[in-house]
Amino acid sequence: MLAGGAGAPSALAAQQPAPVDEFKPVGNNPAPEQIPAAPLLIGAYIVVLGGLFFYVVSLSRRLGAVRQDVERLETELKRRGRS
Repeated sequence: MLAGGAGAPSALAAQQPAPVDEFKPVGNNPAPEQIPAAPLLIGAYIVVLGGLFFYVVSLSRRLGAVRQDVERLETELKRRGRS
């Protein structure tokens, strides 16, 4: 077990590149890939506003159902109170 562990540091040292003594400017690299931000931003706004719209529509439908239930209960209570 010790023999296997002793060989590992030498294998790692062999894979490391040699240190550089002088500065070499990076000038010949290709330009980084650029993604236009406007379509992504517009898409994100559409998704968020669409989700908000559907949430508000869903909320208004549920509120309407609750109002109908309250009105039905009020009329039922009035009818039972008179009897």
